[in-house]
Amino acid sequence: MRRKYILTVALALLINSLAYGKDDGELVDSKKYIHREILPDPGSKSCPEIPVTLTQVSGNLYRHTKGGAYSGFVLITKDGALVIDPAQTCTAIRLRDEIKSRFHTSVKYVVYTHAHFDHIGGGQVFQKDGATIVAHRNAVEPIVGEKLPTAVPDRTFEKDMKIELGDEIVELHYVAPSHSNSLALVYFPKYKALQCTDVCGADSLPFNELPDFYYEGWIETLKWIQTLDVEVVDTGHRSPGTKAQQRALMEYMQDLHEQVLSLVRKGEPWDQIYRDIKFKDEYKKWSGYDNMRILNVLGMYRWVNSHRRGVW
Repeated sequence: MRRKYILTVALALLINSLAYGKDDGELVDSKKYIHREILPDPGSKSCPEIPVTLTQVSGNLYRHTKGGAYSGFVLITKDGALVIDPAQTCTAIRLRDEIKSRFHTSVKYVVYTHAHFDHIGGGQVFQKDGATIVAHRNAVEPIVGEKLPTAVPDRTFEKDMKIELGDEIVELHYVAPSHSNSLALVYFPKYKALQCTDVCGADSLPFNELPDFYYEGWIETLKWIQTLDVEVVDTGHRSPGTKAQQRALMEYMQDLHEQVLSLVRKGEPWDQIYRDIKFKDEYKKWSGYDNMRILNVLGMYRWVNSHRRGVW
């Protein structure tokens, strides 16, 4: 079984070298990861109960969703497709098959936005068919170290990367550690579209207690987005957003940080701080307000406490 897997990976690497499309990423020495240990894949079983959609955004740009909760852009070109964040093995298989039957083409590139398994599960489905897996350089270590049952990237980048596929150009950018230290932003200049998974939102509070969170980099990333010519932002979850909504999210994060820091400096304990945070009326209308706001305060409290030093 192991020998068959090794041969499959070797064949995929050969196919990669013959695939259409080009990029200026860095080659990963995939051979040293062939025998790596991986955990059981929770998405390996068939999941017909989870709806998968593939809808047109504009021109050759589409958007796939898994169960209405996860999403990513898909670019269709004359030389193949590019998929962002397959999300789960069983749904990745169905997405691959739909692209093949609907557009009569195969997937040439898969982009991981960051090294969190809930977004990048299923990458091996495309890699075994010859697709090139792309991610930020920092994504490789946690994928291998955490034994994630998905494909190790074939190509990585440090700051910027460009992929040319068919007549289309896709830009990958790394601004700063934000949500993980491997968060890649994927920009489609022709369509004024941006993939900004987990860092961006659409009138919604960030997830839970802000796991794998870097405050300064998050703000820097949201500020950087304001410099782009962008009209649609896929957030990796549920509904797409706009550039204006990212500015509003940035202001929410800055306000939350300022309030928590001020209360901590006054010596308030945690069990009082979360009661004293004031949320603007507009934030009370955002999705997740009822069940995420206290967890958001907790996440910011943890960040503030670990990044300040008073008298000690």
